[in-house]
Amino acid sequence: MDLQNPNLARVLGMVGQKLGADPQALRKDLEAGKYDEVFRKMNPREAARLQQIVNNPALAQQLLNTPQAQQVLRGILEQADRKK
Repeated sequence: MDLQNPNLARVLGMVGQKLGADPQALRKDLEAGKYDEVFRKMNPREAARLQQIVNNPALAQQLLNTPQAQQVLRGILEQADRKK
């Protein structure tokens, strides 16, 4: 996971909001290598999708900039939220 990706803060903000977690705490977990802490509330398939988004700057930018892509990301995160 590219922790230097400029889109990471925006993605973590959306994830944090949906999971009820502090985005800064999620970032600290990622920086400490605690990926399981970030993705533990998500099923493996959804976590893998989110990781793809974070790892691919072009894809992350596309997803964050278009209403359709934001809707897809919200759907993934809402599914994760329902699995809590």
